[in-house]
Amino acid sequence: MSLRITLLLSLFFVVFGRLSAQPDIHQLIDRLASAQNYRASFSYTVTLPLTDSEVEYRAELSYARNSTDTLGGYSYRIDYKAENDTCPYRNFVDYDHGNYFRFDRSRLREYHYSDNPDTFVPQGNNPGVHRSGLFVELLPAEIARQLQTFGTKTDCLVQFFPDTLVQERTCHAVFIADSLKGEAIRTILYTFDPENGMPLYRETENNPGHLGAQTVVVRYETSEPGNPFPQGYFGEQQLLRDYGEIFFLFREGTYAATDRTGQKNPPFSLKWGESRFSSEQLDGQNALLLFLDDQGEFCNRVRQIADSIALQENITPVLLYVGQKTEESNTRSGAIVLENARKTAGEYGVTGYPTLFLLDPQGVIRLVKIGYSPYLSDEILLSLRKIEDERELQSQY
Repeated sequence: MSLRITLLLSLFFVVFGRLSAQPDIHQLIDRLASAQNYRASFSYTVTLPLTDSEVEYRAELSYARNSTDTLGGYSYRIDYKAENDTCPYRNFVDYDHGNYFRFDRSRLREYHYSDNPDTFVPQGNNPGVHRSGLFVELLPAEIARQLQTFGTKTDCLVQFFPDTLVQERTCHAVFIADSLKGEAIRTILYTFDPENGMPLYRETENNPGHLGAQTVVVRYETSEPGNPFPQGYFGEQQLLRDYGEIFFLFREGTYAATDRTGQKNPPFSLKWGESRFSSEQLDGQNALLLFLDDQGEFCNRVRQIADSIALQENITPVLLYVGQKTEESNTRSGAIVLENARKTAGEYGVTGYPTLFLLDPQGVIRLVKIGYSPYLSDEILLSLRKIEDERELQSQY
């Protein structure tokens, strides 16, 4: 436990098991949840376990509540850069009205609800692509949601410190000790400006007391409600103006993969172990091509679906990684695993990962699915049945 938390706990505090017992924290949550326009600049430091080495980001955040957006209820843009990042451009993530953009590690990814709504739907522990990833947890509405959730957990201790002193600054503070089956899994210290209710500092320790403990510290330089943003500030046209060179250099298209449906698959030949694997080896059989990267939010889930269908339908899937394969790339179905397939992905119009193609025995693309869907397995099986029905019908003539 850090010196800051130790000093804080030495003060007089009010302990409560559920948030309803302390109206002051309700007021804090309400102010966060109702913040209409918010701007912040902060440092985000991750201390890696065992090595005590640090990765630090500098970021600027813009946020606006949006009552017409039923997916998240807000729009936001986060512009950031890691101190050890060699890319000459700053990274960014932007969400507005069902359109999500992220530029990171020299990759520009985009997801659009109109093209692929399933990536925005919460699935298990994944809250949807627009509410996932680095820094999104720092949005005012998300902090309010976190505090509300912690307050309803029976195995979570919540301590509220109104008008206390932390790091020589008067603030409201909240300390969280979250447990699972009696074992501490994380501690979090939040501090908030008593005047405007916005965050000033956050320190999170994951797996406290273990060798693999990780600490994340957020220090706000500015954190305040602000004037309304100009119309279209979070939209695509503004992004093109602000990050035009990035879009010009890194944007591969807008889901061009779906345009390939009904076309013959582009040929490819990639290194496979000590030999090569070419698309010609798929002639005469149904095939699943799955384009993956190590950053796609749903790659593992879609790979598991492809693996299950391959075993059920006696199809060998082909996994095409745009970079290096992951440690989890081995599958039960004995998939063909290919690496460095970025050029092939471009030829197939792939702009988001995962992207799955179903080919019929003539090499015609019969189905293209971008991202994850809970109905993905059913859609693939339905397309396979259609291929089989067409084959049987043709054999009768």
